[in-house]
Amino acid sequence: MNLPDRKEAEVRRLLDGPHPLVPPDLAARAAERGRRLLARRRLLRRLVWLLTLTALLALVIWVTVDQPWSPPPAITTPPVEGW
Repeated sequence: MNLPDRKEAEVRRLLDGPHPLVPPDLAARAAERGRRLLARRRLLRRLVWLLTLTALLALVIWVTVDQPWSPPPAITTPPVEGW
C-alpha cells in the first residue's frame, strides 16, 4: 500500500468501528460556554471603549487647561531691583 491508500484504509476502519458516546448535556454545555464567551467579549469591548473615552476626556481637559499651543511668555527685561 502506498501512503494515501494507508490513510484511507485507516479512516475507513475508524468509521466502521464503534462510535464514542456523546454526553447528553453536550449542547447545553456548549451553549453556556458560548454565552460566557460572548459576555466576556462584550465586557472587554465596553472596558476598551471606557478607557478610550477616559483618555480622550483627559486629553481635552489637559489641552484646555495648559494650552500647549501657545508660546511661553518672552522675558525681555531683567526684573527691577532697588525701587
